[in-house]
Formats: sequence, structure tokens, C-alpha cells
Amino acid sequence: MKYLLVLFLFLTTLYSLDIDTKMYEEKERSSYLIEIEKKLQNDKEKALRPEKNLLEESYYLEKIKDSINKKISIDKISNFHELNKKILLSSDLLNSIKSLLNLKNKIISQNELLVDVQNKLSITKKQIENFVKEDKDNALLYQLQFAYFKIHKLNIENRIQLLEKSFQEMFQLTYSLIDKLKEDEEKSVVDKKVYLEKKIEILLQKKAELEIELDKVKLDENQTLITEIIKKIEHNNKLYQKDLIVLIDLNIKSILFFLKKDEKVEYVNFLEKIENYITRLDEKYILDYKELTSILKEFAIKKFGNTKIMIAKSSTEVKNILENLKKILTGTLFIFNEQSITILSLIKAILLIVLGFFIGITYKKWLTKISTKWTNISDMSLKITSNVGYYLIVFITFMIAISSLGIDLTSLSLIAGALSIGIGFGLQTVVSNLIAGIILMFERTIRIGDVIEIDSLLKGVVSDIRIRSTTIKTFDNIDIVIPNSSFIQNNVINWTLEDPTRRLHISFGVAYGTKIEKVKEVVLKELAQSNLNFVKAVEGKEPEIRMEMMNASSVDLELLVWVKANDKFKPNALKSDFLILIYNALYKHNIEIPFPQMDVHFDKKAKI
Repeated sequence: MKYLLVLFLFLTTLYSLDIDTKMYEEKERSSYLIEIEKKLQNDKEKALRPEKNLLEESYYLEKIKDSINKKISIDKISNFHELNKKILLSSDLLNSIKSLLNLKNKIISQNELLVDVQNKLSITKKQIENFVKEDKDNALLYQLQFAYFKIHKLNIENRIQLLEKSFQEMFQLTYSLIDKLKEDEEKSVVDKKVYLEKKIEILLQKKAELEIELDKVKLDENQTLITEIIKKIEHNNKLYQKDLIVLIDLNIKSILFFLKKDEKVEYVNFLEKIENYITRLDEKYILDYKELTSILKEFAIKKFGNTKIMIAKSSTEVKNILENLKKILTGTLFIFNEQSITILSLIKAILLIVLGFFIGITYKKWLTKISTKWTNISDMSLKITSNVGYYLIVFITFMIAISSLGIDLTSLSLIAGALSIGIGFGLQTVVSNLIAGIILMFERTIRIGDVIEIDSLLKGVVSDIRIRSTTIKTFDNIDIVIPNSSFIQNNVINWTLEDPTRRLHISFGVAYGTKIEKVKEVVLKELAQSNLNFVKAVEGKEPEIRMEMMNASSVDLELLVWVKANDKFKPNALKSDFLILIYNALYKHNIEIPFPQMDVHFDKKAKI
């Protein structure tokens, strides 16, 4: 052994060290420590090393010996087995749970100590591994420190094992005591809770009054009164904390009865209430009561199982969420005209407006569907009925939605009056179009299906009339949206307002020398034999040919023929079809169609 010690001391002169495991491993540990003790004594007598180092090394050597010789044991609570033999009061079981809590706190404390020792071990290990020659006087000290922390760590781990084993045994015993609770005590617990809740409410009210009084006194800067009121507040807070702890204990007793009666939902509700009360405690009490609730949760898991607890908790959470949601929805969002507006009332108003639009759209679809049975109703009448009913439904539901907010509609008259000025200036065009749309719908000078002409470029059929604009489909199948005010302010040609027929003027010419009577006979005969669609058997609307004028190169004639306005969309009703017929008729009968020409005559006697 001496040689091993000499070898160790020799190693201290090197640049790095290995951890000396012989100091803390049980094999040969005792004799090895004795040799170290002798070496320290010899170095001290001969003053081979600094006294400070020798003292520190001796200190840790003694601590190692104490740790090795220390017997690991824990205090056991003896009254658990006695309680198991009788019917319990809830206070007895609560005290047992608190004893169990003390045991759990010891386990927590030992675990914290274990972490601290482990950190010290890590630091000492780095000092040994990073050892340098210049630090050789501390080599043995580092090894002794590491050995002590190692042994101390083992002792703590053994103590934790004993504590945890004891905790599990006591936990089982405590849990078994729940079924021995005296049931007729529950009512008295409930009565005490009601009394304490009222007392705590009075204390909170008293605290608020004192704080208000303190604010007033601070304004007067009366230090004596300020100190006196602060003392009253502190005293009030002590009473509040004391009663709050008692109230928490009473709720814990209630939970124990719920555990006994297998009432999961009530257990979850009261546990949440306890956790809420715990947040109001001073910091020195909070940790203990949080650990106590964790023990109660372990009891519940053992009693009900994780699944049932989760289901009960979920139902409670859903209920709480619904209650919180109700508070949010019914809480005041803002105040309008002395009326509280909530999110719920806004949602209700919006739903009413959406419902109005839905009813209006449904009404229009229903009216369109049943209109097929009304053969004598015009498209325009159907459109007016549809649009007016739609906007009336929307307006009524809008007013109902405003009323549902609790707003007096008469109070909006001032706002409407102010807005009317803005509408008169800023929205003049929009308003004029809206009014024009109403006029068109009721005046019926322009109807859906009418062929109209606003100018030489804009012609077409009315396909839709809305409250602000009218849609015209041109003969090129282009939809043009025109503001309704254009129909009121400008001249509009309605080809089909009263009579759907109109007269076409088709101009053509023949050469000089052609008999006009023959031209009329030929063209009218071909026209009568053609399949062109025009008005034939109506008196006063027969086709005819008139002579317009005698032009420079031709005699200009004009075919007047009546057609229905809607026939313009058919190819055989277009003006070009009549021109083609005229051309073919003249060509067939060898009637010359002139073209512009000029005859030039030369005078032979003229001098050039």
C-alpha cells in the first residue's frame, strides 16, 4: 500500500491526473485512507507542504470518514397503521396527507441536493483532468474533494431510495384510508365552507376600503395615518391568508368525500377551485399546496383511472370554455347612444341581415319559377315585382337587425339628416341613378326585351333593368351596362314601345332609260315569292317602291318594307338580305345597275 501511495504522490508532479477511485471504492478503501492520513501527519510534522493545504486535506479526509460511517435511515410515521383501524374524520385524513406531503418535500429537497453535489463533482473532475504542474500542491485536495462528493452522492441516492419506498408505502396506506371517512361529516364541511367564503369576501371588501382610504391619506401626506392604515392592511391580509388556507383545507376535505363516492366531475370542479385559491396565497404557502394537489391527483388517477379523469376534466373544461365564451359574447364591446353593444348582438344583427338577403334571393327565384304559370304577365312586370320585393325584404330585415341591437331608430334621424347633405353632394350621381331606376320600373317606357337606340352607335335589346343600371345586349352580342339616368336625361328611341314592327328603307338605283314601272313590278314580284320575313298581309304596311331622286349617274329608288323589330336578329331579316334580293331581281331581268361615270367630249375645232 505504501508503494501505491508513493506512486500517487509521484503522479502529482506530472501535468495531468487520473481520478483516484481507491479513495471511495469499498475495496481496500479503509487501509488506503489510513495511509493518506499518515502521510498528511508526516508532511505536517516536517512542514513539507503549506499548512493551509494540509488543513483542507485533513478536513475533507474527516468528512470522507464520516460519510462512510454514516448510517442512512429515515423517520417513519407510526400513526398510519393506527388510523387504519378506525373510522376517520376528514381532518385526520388531511393531516395524514400533509404528513405524506412532508415526506414528498424531503424527496424533492434530497433531489435538489443531489443535483448540487453532482455539479460539484463535475467541477472537481474538471480540476483533476485539467491539472498542471504549477498546481501540484492542490492535487491531493482535489482527489479528496472528489472522493467526498462521490460518497456523499451515494449516500443521498440511498436516502432518496428509502424515502421513495417509504412514500409509496404511506401513499398506499393513505389511499386506503379514504374509504374509512365518516360520511355524515360532509355536511358540516360544506357549512364551514359557506361561512368562510362569506368571511373572505368581507375581508376582501375591507381590504379595498382600506386601500381607498390609504390613497386619500397619501394626498394629505399624513405619515402617521399612512403607517396606521398600512398596519391595518397587513393585519387584514394575515387574516385573509389564514382563512384562505382553512378554506383550501375544507375544499380538500370535500374532494376526499368525492373520491370516496366515486364522483369524478365534482372532484375535477373542486380541484380547479382549489388551484384557483392556491394562486391567491403568499409565495411561502404556494409550493406546498401545489405539491399537495399533485398528491390528490395521484389519488384520483388511482381511483378513477387516467381515462375517466380526462373525460371528466374535458367535460368540465368544455363547460368552462362555454361559460367564458358566453361572457365574451355578452360582454360590452362598445356603447352607442347609451346602448351597450355586445358581440352576440352584432352577430345576431349580421345574421338577420344575411337572412334578409337569403329570403330576398329565395323570393326572386320563387317568383321566376311560378311566373311560368302566368301567361299574361310581361317580363317587365315580373322584373319590377321581383326587384321591388327583393329590396323591400332587405330593407325590412335591415331595420329589424338595427332594432335587435337595442338602438332606438328615432335616434338615427339626426344621423340620417347629416348624411343626407353628404349624399346630396358626394353621392349625387348614385342617387340620381337609383331614382331613375325606380322611375323606369314604374313608368315602363323601357322594358326588358325592347329594342332601343340611344345614338347611332348604341343599339340593342334591353336584357335587364336593375335599380342603378340597365343592361343592353347589342346586335353584336355585347352586353353594355348603362346608368339609368342616361335614359331619363337623353333621347332614347324605343323601336318596340307600342308596335314591335318598323319600316326599313332600302335604297338602290337603276340606269337612265329604265322603265320605273317594270322595276317596281320585278322587285315586288320577287319579294312576294321570296322567303324573307316581313309584314305582308297588314293593311297600310304593304311593301312599296318609291322614286327618291334622279341622280347624276342613276335614278335612285327606295324599297319600303315593314319588319318586326326582333327579326333583326335573324339573317333573312337583315337589310343586306333585301339588297341581295333587289340585286338578283334586277340582274335576272337585265335591268342595268349604274355606277358613277363621266362622259368627256372633245371639240375638234378647238386650238391646242
